[in-house]
Amino acid sequence: MKNLLAPLGPGLWKMWGSLGWTLALASLAGAASQASGASRSQDPKAAERELHDLLSELIAVDTSDPPGNEMGAAQVLRAHLEREGIACQIFEPDSGRANLVARLPGNGRKRPLLLLGHIDVVPVQKERWTSEPFRMTERDGYYYGRGVIDDKGMVAACAMTLILLKRSGMKLDRDIILLAECDEEAGGERGISWMLEHHKDVIDAEFALNEGGRVLLEGGQVRWVGLQNAEKRAVNIQLTAKGSSGHASMPRPDNPLVLLSRAVLAASQKPFPVQLTPETREFFPAVAALEPDSEMAAAMRSVVDPDPARAEAAAQILAKDLMFGAMIRHTVSPTLMNAGIKSNVIPSTAEATLNVRMIPGTDPAVLADSIRARIGDSRVEVSYTPPTRSAAPSSPFSGPVVEAVRRSAAKHFPKAPVVPLLSTGATDSSELRREGIPSYGLLIFPLETGDVGRMHADDERMPVSSLGTGLWFLHDTVLEAAH
Repeated sequence: MKNLLAPLGPGLWKMWGSLGWTLALASLAGAASQASGASRSQDPKAAERELHDLLSELIAVDTSDPPGNEMGAAQVLRAHLEREGIACQIFEPDSGRANLVARLPGNGRKRPLLLLGHIDVVPVQKERWTSEPFRMTERDGYYYGRGVIDDKGMVAACAMTLILLKRSGMKLDRDIILLAECDEEAGGERGISWMLEHHKDVIDAEFALNEGGRVLLEGGQVRWVGLQNAEKRAVNIQLTAKGSSGHASMPRPDNPLVLLSRAVLAASQKPFPVQLTPETREFFPAVAALEPDSEMAAAMRSVVDPDPARAEAAAQILAKDLMFGAMIRHTVSPTLMNAGIKSNVIPSTAEATLNVRMIPGTDPAVLADSIRARIGDSRVEVSYTPPTRSAAPSSPFSGPVVEAVRRSAAKHFPKAPVVPLLSTGATDSSELRREGIPSYGLLIFPLETGDVGRMHADDERMPVSSLGTGLWFLHDTVLEAAH
């Protein structure tokens, strides 16, 4: 170094003295720090243990919604992220409710990528669990706990991805923003909707990556990766049956409970006609080649047939898989019923709620009319509250995020294609799509169909091996998208 600086002359060389060596040592220290960080980030097992511990802490905070109380979970995340030098903000729409935003800066050459996940969970019936739902428990090759897959597992993996990228010192072309939101399980009014209304500037991004997709695990292998770019729309339809009240010892032909029971069956038992979208038309033929069940594979090919009879016959076979059956038509699920005040009194009214999931592009009024026609009984009133928000568009199945998922999946699941997925459930991606932010759903953890079915159910779980696999799948996806 001294020889290189000799042309500076004695005066400038003297000035270099303390300042130069200070800068040199700082540079060496920075390089050493980056090397140390890179070394830590390259230890997969250590990172997976950190993820396990972070997820355990999040699950231990009961954020059942209602009432939510997500502040404790947000503070857990902030402690882990700020310890790594990642800036965080907590926004509080109501007392005890919390939306955490963390940002890992890039060089600004491209607009940010938003990682989205919710820290509230659905309530539990503790007596129906085989272990404590708010303590992550390892048993028989699985992790159990409320939120382990919906959605604290995703949130923990997103936070760990930010930590690993920060430690590595990698130069990114985009800021990476993490939004760990509240209230998703109760409609999102205090979560994504509130953030978009009051603080859109801190989460504004070119693209978003959220929950909602699928990594199908069968026989220990990942068959396909479903990247959600569209979703069905929900509407609750109320049925109100009216009749004559009276003493239960004298049965009446217009007993509202009997009328309501018939109406519920008429509305929900007969499937609606097959109705495909661009996503399902691409999805089923693409995964047919990977389906080990020959009958199911043939149905996946036939459901796109323009002949309605052949498509309907295929749909009946696809319905053996609950998700496949729900992807290809409107669905009606009775979820609530209310009637009566006493066991020996015939009530004058009886009510039921039908949770209807509509194929994108459907007018709720038209669907309500079709249910009214199915019931065909003027003594049963059919009503609904019109959605306050417009339908969300689908996100294009192309561009940086889609290509990043493809490249990452090729690395981690080399035989699994990445296919578009119409989500049968609702996610907060629809809110972002309405705001012009293309959003994609990716359930990063490989799961068998039975484990996906435990979402919102008792003994929610994921395979132990899927936790680490999901972390590196997400990490590499984000890294690909951020360059």
